[in-house]
Amino acid sequence: MARPSDELLELAAACATRVDLPKTRYPAFSEVEEQCEEEYEQLLAALHEDEIFEPVNLDAQQDLADRLKDALPEEDAALVDELVDNHVRHLWLQQEAAYYVGLALGLRTRTSRRGRTAE
Repeated sequence: MARPSDELLELAAACATRVDLPKTRYPAFSEVEEQCEEEYEQLLAALHEDEIFEPVNLDAQQDLADRLKDALPEEDAALVDELVDNHVRHLWLQQEAAYYVGLALGLRTRTSRRGRTAE
């Protein structure tokens, strides 16, 4: 069963309260992840408990990649490494994009609510 958005937002908010806001306007995703590592792991665990997002087993992924490399001729085995590396870059890119969309949405929501209370 999917977790309610409110519950996931509460977990995310716990993470956000731990972040020291930098002198620059917004913290980088890597700073957020580092400063609220425990809370971030709780949020990931909650998502993994969902029926849609099953846990990721990095050891199993590496084992599968190694088995594929072993099954290929030596000259083609490097293609598996390229595929894995490209996939990791793709995931990081999506994660970074999601972070900035979330940040922008939060700012827009705050601005929108301020406008409504001023009316």
